[in-house]
Amino acid sequence: MMTMTTENSLQEQFLNDFTEKVLWRGRSDNQPWCCWFRFHPKNYQKTNTQVAKQIKEQLKSFPTTNMPATLAAVVKKIIEQFGDQMAADGVNLEELQRERGWHPQNPGELYPWQIIYQWLWQVEFPKVGWEWANKLANCALKEFKMLDIKDVQRDLDWDEIPNCEDTIEKGKKYALTVNFQTQGYLLLLNRGSKGNYYCLSPSQAFHPQGVCVPDTPLYLPDLEAVATSLKFMDVGEEYFMAILNEKPLNLSWVRPDGNPRDLQVDEQRFQEIFQELGRQWNARVFYKRFQVVE
Repeated sequence: MMTMTTENSLQEQFLNDFTEKVLWRGRSDNQPWCCWFRFHPKNYQKTNTQVAKQIKEQLKSFPTTNMPATLAAVVKKIIEQFGDQMAADGVNLEELQRERGWHPQNPGELYPWQIIYQWLWQVEFPKVGWEWANKLANCALKEFKMLDIKDVQRDLDWDEIPNCEDTIEKGKKYALTVNFQTQGYLLLLNRGSKGNYYCLSPSQAFHPQGVCVPDTPLYLPDLEAVATSLKFMDVGEEYFMAILNEKPLNLSWVRPDGNPRDLQVDEQRFQEIFQELGRQWNARVFYKRFQVVE
């Protein structure tokens, strides 16, 4: 099968894998491209005719009239490959087997491809999102630095701030700087040495907005944040995952009147995070490890 995309976004790599699993025995490029474009997060609001035009741009020849039959074949193969899994997740498979030409008649009724889309991005992707993010994350050796909080002078030139090693001292106060060449909204997750997960950005405690601007360091804690420093009290590895997004994530627990100490991410919040990510399409993922020592 041809490579569906040269992009390396989290969502597109997930979609590429899904497409290959559904159509790994396909002999034609029509169905893979149909699956790719129809279930791409940026295409949900587009009509089948608009999606057919995207397919035609790739294949040079794909009549719009072929779209209904091609999409129906893709839906059938998705049911064959993932039907049991979707049923276990609460999807009514009978609603995926509509007669050709069927249209929604009542509010809340969806086309079969819309039902699959919602399952794919709001149920399946959140289940495996952290695993995919870990697999795709690029090591950010230079982009993440821990600085002694006393050395952080935000009005100094960046070159005047000394580099810091990947080892940090237990109980010492730090500021984390993040400096990417890509603009975006920062989701920063931390897995502590005891295995607990925390959302540092966005958060009222460390960075309410999380806006990254190229060549401009972002500090945690930010001047507008409640916290005054980062401090690690347990020896071991502190793992940071940064996901840069085109739009900010609307997380239910991050709000002006929220508890700034409410940072821990449990399974339910992971699901919410990756559901939000599933509504976008071009997230870039990075990671950095620090070792906390005595």
